[in-house]
Amino acid sequence: MPSTAAQLTLLATAQDEVGRASTPAPALLLLACSGTKLDHPAPAIELYRGVMYQSYRAHVRHDAAPHVLILSAKHGFLDPHAEIAPYDERMTSQRGEQMLTNLPAYPGQTDWPSRIGKVMLAGGQQYRRVMRAALVRRYGEMPPFIRETEGGIGMQRSQLGAFLDGLALSLSEPFGQYPNGTPLFRRYAWIETGALTSLVYRAVPDRPALKARVLALFEGPSGPTADVEVEEMIRGRPKISARWVRVSVKDLQPLTTREAA
Repeated sequence: MPSTAAQLTLLATAQDEVGRASTPAPALLLLACSGTKLDHPAPAIELYRGVMYQSYRAHVRHDAAPHVLILSAKHGFLDPHAEIAPYDERMTSQRGEQMLTNLPAYPGQTDWPSRIGKVMLAGGQQYRRVMRAALVRRYGEMPPFIRETEGGIGMQRSQLGAFLDGLALSLSEPFGQYPNGTPLFRRYAWIETGALTSLVYRAVPDRPALKARVLALFEGPSGPTADVEVEEMIRGRPKISARWVRVSVKDLQPLTTREAA
């Protein structure tokens, strides 16, 4: 783990490279078709009326919508606005094998984004294995920030809703990048670089809160992440020290009036 001095030097270097800083890559939702459909041709995102589509419509926000591709058991991957007629074909294991065997034929002219951030695969097992194979074929490897629905349909609806709700809060104000290309950001919701916060580890609720200064914000494997300096007792007095840690933004809270004093 680098020292705070090295970390701050790295951030300064990143700021010098602002011209190369990238904006957040769009989130991608691969959504399985549904058996319940309208009885007339319509754009795919409207044609399907299953419960996962109900959850999608209930949670998606216009200002935080992911890039959506729909995997149809009949047509393969569809643009959500492509108009199609009702049909009756299910994604059986045999149909899934057919798609995997001839995978290049199924993405067709679908508009896959050139780069992606968070990814959600929403659908049953047979759909998700085709989705995974298509992602690897399109991007050369499995994306690092990927989630899949699992469990019963109620749990899957909840997982899809949580994914869409999470997109409403996003990292903003890019100012550089780490040497591995990970973009750095100044803000996430109320958190900003340079701010003093309260670090409360959710996994260790009995541990006392620590005062922490935010150094950088970025998208980690488990979601938005912060690099912070933490307060330690040095010679009997609290002081923001050189100890640098990486934490989920969910572990950061605003300082109370007493903590800030």
